[in-house]
Amino acid sequence: MRTLIFDIWGEWGHFRKYYSTSSPLTFSVLPPSTAYGILGAILGLSKENNMYLTKLKEAHTRIGIGLIHPVKKIMFGLNLINTKGNVWVPKQRREGARTQIRTEFLKDVRYRLFVSMDDQVLYNKLLSHIQQHKTYYTVSLGLSELLANFQFVDEIDSHLKKSTGEPIEMHTIVPLSLIQHKGIRIQPGKRYKKERLPIDMDDNRIVSAYEECLFDMNGQTIEADVAYYYEGIGNNGTIYRYVFLNELHSEKVVQKGVVL
Repeated sequence: MRTLIFDIWGEWGHFRKYYSTSSPLTFSVLPPSTAYGILGAILGLSKENNMYLTKLKEAHTRIGIGLIHPVKKIMFGLNLINTKGNVWVPKQRREGARTQIRTEFLKDVRYRLFVSMDDQVLYNKLLSHIQQHKTYYTVSLGLSELLANFQFVDEIDSHLKKSTGEPIEMHTIVPLSLIQHKGIRIQPGKRYKKERLPIDMDDNRIVSAYEECLFDMNGQTIEADVAYYYEGIGNNGTIYRYVFLNELHSEKVVQKGVVL
């Protein structure tokens, strides 16, 4: 299976947690649901009627996400103004015509994306754009003001592997549902974190699946015995082992008999 590997990074990122309201909090990593928007911007897929999401799902787009930089969070205030009706309407507030909202941001973020598609025409277009550093729309990390950059890393031919019974080095975030009993090898110097992430969305941009995922807050790989994973060798001899987060509920994986 052909898999594209590329890095995306920026000075700031914000991926709002679904349960935060007056003081928005951010997920620690880029969720797969946000990655759909990034791929749509690079490919030039329209946001009208969520066409980008429909096209990517029809192509059976699979996304794996790895951490490259340590997770750093900072909280500061954003000044918001009332723009309802496309007209700036100053609020009748003692402190002036704006509202300050405390918002949590990620600092100096960098992620490694593993992307595969069944639609080879769309996949080849994405590969070409990433290699040429070409994008139709501005790429951002959660909010339109948080601009991002990206860079081609590799393309590999990967193969599905089943559990070996021993922890192996994984280059992506790993869902807890795939980790075997006592399958995590705890290593010194790493900060393990479990976080519930939005994994997939339907055509109306409503989240259809969440998963508890495990990763190292220092941006390093983790070693875990997983039910299944993909493995491929890069051009420089690097062995990549990863999982696609939004593939967990796919019928194809269930039919292969790798999900227990």
